[in-house]
Formats: sequence, C-alpha cells, structure tokens
Amino acid sequence: MINYLYYFSVFVLSVIISGSCANQLPPEGGKNDTDPPELNYIFPRPNSTGVKGNKIIIKFNEYVDRRSFEESFFISPLPAKGFIFEWSGKEVEIVFNDNFERERTYVIIIGKDLRDVRGGNNLSEPFGFAFSTGNKLDMGNIYGKVFSDNYDRVKVLLYHIKDTSDYFPDPTVKIPGYVTQVTADGNYTFTNLPNGKFRLYAVTDEDRNNVYDRGIDNVAMLPDDPVLTGDSISVSGLNFALKIPDTDIRSVDFLNSLKPDSAGNVFTNSSKDINLITPFHKFYFYFENKFPDKISVVENFILTDTSSGKIYTPVFNWVSDSLLEVFSSEQFEYNSVIFVGFNVSPSEKYREYFKIYEREKFGKISGKFLNAGTGAPVILKLYNLSDRGIQYTSIISDTSAFTIGNIIEGKYMLFAFRDEDSGGSFDPGIVYPFKAPERFLIYDKDFEIKGNSSIENIILDF
Repeated sequence: MINYLYYFSVFVLSVIISGSCANQLPPEGGKNDTDPPELNYIFPRPNSTGVKGNKIIIKFNEYVDRRSFEESFFISPLPAKGFIFEWSGKEVEIVFNDNFERERTYVIIIGKDLRDVRGGNNLSEPFGFAFSTGNKLDMGNIYGKVFSDNYDRVKVLLYHIKDTSDYFPDPTVKIPGYVTQVTADGNYTFTNLPNGKFRLYAVTDEDRNNVYDRGIDNVAMLPDDPVLTGDSISVSGLNFALKIPDTDIRSVDFLNSLKPDSAGNVFTNSSKDINLITPFHKFYFYFENKFPDKISVVENFILTDTSSGKIYTPVFNWVSDSLLEVFSSEQFEYNSVIFVGFNVSPSEKYREYFKIYEREKFGKISGKFLNAGTGAPVILKLYNLSDRGIQYTSIISDTSAFTIGNIIEGKYMLFAFRDEDSGGSFDPGIVYPFKAPERFLIYDKDFEIKGNSSIENIILDF
C-alpha cells in the first residue's frame, strides 16, 4: 500500500521550509492571528533511515504554547528511559535519556491540541512523521474510525506484542507503545508499525495520561486483535463503537432534551411547535421537581384518535417517580390526530394533540449478511441522526437476509451486532482481564431514507 503519510510529510515540510527561507514572520500590528502554528524544521528528516543519537528537533514559525505541545507530543514506541523537553524560543529539542534503540522505527505524532501563543490557534488535524535507526522503515498500517458524539479528547491506544503467544498488559496501568488522536470526524491512523499482534482501545482520555481510567474515561474495544506480517501489510476498517446514539432515558442529557407543555408543568419528547410523531411513537413525560399522583395519571389517561374516535390502550412504564414512558399497544393510524390527556394531580391537567406522519413519509431498507455465523441472532439498530428519539430495532433470526420497513424519512446510522449471549443488548466486553465485545459492525456510510422508496442490496459483512 502507498504510504500516504510519507508523501504528505514530505510535501508539507517542503512547503513550510521554502516559506521559511523567505523569512516569513507572524503578522505584526493589529492584524488578528487566525492561522495555526507551522513546522519550519524537523530533525531527523521524515522517513529517514540509519538515524543515530538521542535528539529530535522541531522548529516552529511562531511561538507555541509549550504546555500544549508537551501534552500533544506522542512518540511510538515510548522510550524505555523516558525523555525531556528543552526549549529555546520557537525551537524545542526532545532529548531521550538514552540513545535511540537500534533497528527501530519511531513514529512522532503532534496532536491537534497544540496551539500558538498569540492567537490560541490549534492544529486542525494531528501531524505525524517517522524515522528509523535501521536501514528501513517499518511499513505496517492500521486504519479505522471511532464512532462517538464528541471527539475532543478521544485517543486510540495500541499495544504490541512480537510473540503472539504473549499476554497483553493491563491498559489501566500500562502506557501503550503507540498512541494517536482521532481526527475531527473520528478517523485514526497508525503507520510504520512493526510485525506482530496488536490490541487497540478507543478512550476518552479525560486526564490525558494515555491510559484507561475506570469510572472516568469511556472505552471501546474490538472483537479481534489484528496481526501484521510482512513489510507493507495494512489492516483497515477497524471501527470502534465508543458511543452509539442509544437514548439513555435516565440520563441528564435526555431529560434536558424534553420540552415543556403550554402550562410548563410537564416535559415531553414532543413539542407543540413540532407535533409530528411516528405511528409507533413512545411518549415520555417528565414531572420536574415533583412526584405526580401515579394512580391519578394512569386512571385518567386518554389516548384517542380525534377523527375516528378510536381509543388506544396505553402501556405504562414508570422509569422513576418523576419520569413516565407511555406507548400504545397498537400502531397509530397514518395521518391521524391523537389526543393525549391525563391528570397530573386533582388541580393540574395535561392536554395535547399530535399529528401522525403520512404513509408517504416512510421508506425501507433491505440487504443480506456475510459471515454472520449461525446460532446467534443479529440485532440491527437504525439511529435517526437528527432526532435521537427515533430509533429502529430489528432482531434477525434468519441471518440470510433482512428488511426493515416503516422508516420515517431522514438520515440514519446503522449498527448491528451478533447477540451471542442472547441478552438482547450489545455486550461491549471487559477491559481487563480482557473479554472481547460481541462481534459488531457499523455500516461505513449513513443512509438517506426517502419517503415511498427503498434502499436495497445492503451488504453487512461481519
């Protein structure tokens, strides 16, 4: 595979160095500095071989925040005896406490948290380069994506063992040999890797210590450990489900998303201003700062089609003393208007109308599985990316093919997993002692569902 990092590094470095020869300086006077810092000089040269010594030198075109650089600097593999930073103006020397190891490829990553002093401008993406103390560079590569709702402090930790019979260390205490940040859209890349077996963890490194802290960081793992052999082996598509858009109805974020009714007494997942709902809508009613009379709510609950007069039977689930989930025992009619009413207390009443989408607003998807295995069902989940209250779940026992219908038009993400423990929910595994997560996949592109249409021949390869 073409080493894109090599060509990118050479191109960027040549452009920057040519600019520095013309004595370009940061803007003076009153002009705002809106440009991120640039690297004017790097030693050893990117992709050089036969390197000796114990220093890495980096010069910038402007003064950078030293702490941000030191927190954004990653070197892989990590030197056994550590290193120190020595600053002089716009230049920094990274000095190893021992000479570079022989026959070793080092990869340097400068993360996107690096910022300049004058404007506080950060790098838009991590920058990396490699060099070797031997006569060639390691050329193994691992690529993938982390799926999350925020990527500010997301890193991928990579542990390496040469002998595949060895055990991987505990990531809660052992700093990995390789660390990288993800890009703004969640992609990550490890280049110039040696042969061997690897284990990867995606973490939200809240305290930036390059390990997984239980109870502080979120973590995700892969169902398989990749193995690299040869000089230019690459493995791609290693995706992490760090945070998929499942709605946690007990979370503060979910409660904050609910809208008050006209009287301000009850908060729901449906608003007067946007009162369109699907035929299988689940209502959530949150009684902020109060505990309603549950008997009064249930006994006086009305769920009626205003056109036909049909009365729907509600199903109640008290999530907590102040949060109620209600759904109909049967699907609402398309294009109908539903009246919802109940008594919060003898003196407080809730009354609201909701319009059901027209049938023409719904589409479907269909396709087939590859390598889904046998015996365990596959659970498919579709997440509406603009309305987190709209989700679809389908349990597929016959894993030869699948179809999901009645999908309201919109943009969706597809997540699927093999329910190996028959638990009905995704098992993310155990960090240490290691237990792999259930085999899963995240479809590599989002779906744009159109009304009265279908997307066919989707291939889901486990």
